[in-house]
Amino acid sequence: MVNEELPGGPTVAVRQLVWAPTWVKWNPEANYEISWGMNILFGLSASFSVANLYYTHPILNILADDFGVSDQRSSLVPTVTQAGYAVRLLLIVPVRDIVRRRPMILALIFMTAFIWLGCTLTRSFSTFLGLSFLVGLLTVTPQLMFPLAVQYAPPRHRATMISIVVSGLVFGVLVARLLSGIITQFTSWRNVYWISFGLQVLIWIFLFLFIPDYPILSPGTSYPGILSKIVTLPFRNPCLTQHALTAFLTQGMFTSFWTTLTFQLADVFHLSTLAVGLFALIGISPVFLNPVISRFLIARIHPHGSLIIAHLVTLVAICIGTWVGTFSLAGPVIWAFLGDLGMNTIIVANRVAIAHVDPKAQNAVNSVYMVHTFCGQLFGTAVGNALYASGGWTHTGAFNIAQMIAGWRGGWDLRDPTTAKEATQPSTAQVDIETNDEDAATEVPTEIPTEDEGPKYKREQLD
Repeated sequence: MVNEELPGGPTVAVRQLVWAPTWVKWNPEANYEISWGMNILFGLSASFSVANLYYTHPILNILADDFGVSDQRSSLVPTVTQAGYAVRLLLIVPVRDIVRRRPMILALIFMTAFIWLGCTLTRSFSTFLGLSFLVGLLTVTPQLMFPLAVQYAPPRHRATMISIVVSGLVFGVLVARLLSGIITQFTSWRNVYWISFGLQVLIWIFLFLFIPDYPILSPGTSYPGILSKIVTLPFRNPCLTQHALTAFLTQGMFTSFWTTLTFQLADVFHLSTLAVGLFALIGISPVFLNPVISRFLIARIHPHGSLIIAHLVTLVAICIGTWVGTFSLAGPVIWAFLGDLGMNTIIVANRVAIAHVDPKAQNAVNSVYMVHTFCGQLFGTAVGNALYASGGWTHTGAFNIAQMIAGWRGGWDLRDPTTAKEATQPSTAQVDIETNDEDAATEVPTEIPTEDEGPKYKREQLD
């Protein structure tokens, strides 16, 4: 029977605004493990949404000319966008634990597209700057897809499905910079924004038609309560803290490399701006390899072992890139390919490792993890640029090597039964967490269907 009443349900007027087709309404008796098609939709949603934050990066000089402002003032655009991004991690992402997730996702995408249209049409730089902050604030979709993939992915495919969302996220970041530079060089930067607006509308339509009306994760929890949980989670869950710190240092390495790489390619190897932009294509290749690696590595061994392998591969790539990169383009190429491949693998392994942390507050867990990620990006950019200015490529390389070594403090034992057991817990997709009964909300399915079994299966409860 479809649930008509939800805890803390909306008023009649609001219900009309959050109307959903009958085929996506929540049915506790149905199987809601995500399919491969839904997983790809999650990945595309993350990709086209996160791209909004990076379209302006390669065209800041064009924006300065078009709006009639200085280059220094135009550089405020990515700054205020990232400021909005930081605010949303703390104040908006955790809200999804206490509200219905489908209406929130659709509402945020709709508002972002509407504001994006304003960015496309405005002739005022001040207005463009203010709207860019709102875009960063409301572009929450990528971080809302991760908890859904973690919670509703079949355990046997969880690592692969998480990697598809991660690949979509990284793909969006890299392609946004690439397409924005190429399109702007031959047409107008506003055409980039029109294309993005169309993609957002398209994603909204597909999500409206297919994303289920998932139940509330923590019914009865207040907004201040969920914010306080963000503060307490790292102290109560050492596993989350360790993997969040790993993400901090790994992202520091990633942003330090890609930021200083521009100067190295332009000043040392004398590449053109277009050639520097096309260099991002090397970083796109691991995006397509990562799901394969997740299928044959992370899905077969526990996250602890996957992290060891990924850290070693990344560390080797940095060492080669630091030394060879002083005299040959082969160094940055090897670092970009293997380094990004290792980093993506680390992200997926981290996500799998923290999947068991507080299932009823997955978005709060995601906020803790992403705040560390964001701070790591700022740290890597600031320190990396400062070291490159003072000592060049080798100094930033040494800094990144130090980050990767410091980022791994978990030992070198490839077998960790505790982590393996936690990472292979059954999916909570069949749990009816709308109920106020705490015991019922923590029930998990005990039978997991095989690849050949039908979409529905009978649940048995543990005594």
